[in-house]
Amino acid sequence: EVHDGYFSIDKARRWIDTADNNQAGRDNAERAYNLIMKDKEKLLGFETKLKFIFSHSALKEGWDNPNVFQICALREMGTERERRQTIGRGLRLCVNQQGERLRGFEVNTLTVVATESYEEFAENLQKEIERDTGIKFGIVEKHQFAAIPVAKADGSTGMLGFDVSAAIFEHLKTQGFVDPKGKVQDTLRAALKDGTFALPKELEGHVAAVRELLKKVAGKLDIK
Repeated sequence: EVHDGYFSIDKARRWIDTADNNQAGRDNAERAYNLIMKDKEKLLGFETKLKFIFSHSALKEGWDNPNVFQICALREMGTERERRQTIGRGLRLCVNQQGERLRGFEVNTLTVVATESYEEFAENLQKEIERDTGIKFGIVEKHQFAAIPVAKADGSTGMLGFDVSAAIFEHLKTQGFVDPKGKVQDTLRAALKDGTFALPKELEGHVAAVRELLKKVAGKLDIK
């Protein structure tokens, strides 16, 4: 029941059972197709045991399941468009049992297991994200935290500013979290992962915002 999700269709949209091509197989394929493509709410429920979906065409059919956390490519995907479509299926914010979107890297992490040919694609995608967001993966800069919003005494909202940002940067260097040029070290990744990352007492009010920003820049896209 855990992996009862295999289905495939041919180009004429006929159900095909790859094992023995009989009516029972086609019935099973249609049931799986309906569960995966139409009954998304049921698929997301804890009462559904299905965990592994082997898909022939779901990614081309506009499948919109937000709770996808692992994608394993079993064949070579030659075009960049197809790779973008595939990864895009796993980049939606996940939902809980009430259908509410959840935020945070502790749940919204996509793992893509692919062939070596994905390496160049991953590098180009990362560079594109860096251009669009201004974030350099694996590098922390002195001004990195200057734009973090903070509440002022009069109730208005301001920015953390360069001086405080530079102080946070110096703390990261002192703790061995980054090298003198700002390159992220494994000690920072470990502290972010196990929840032990902290700031000095005078800066601890900003630790949540700093932690979230560091999670974005702490490393390259983890595509296997």
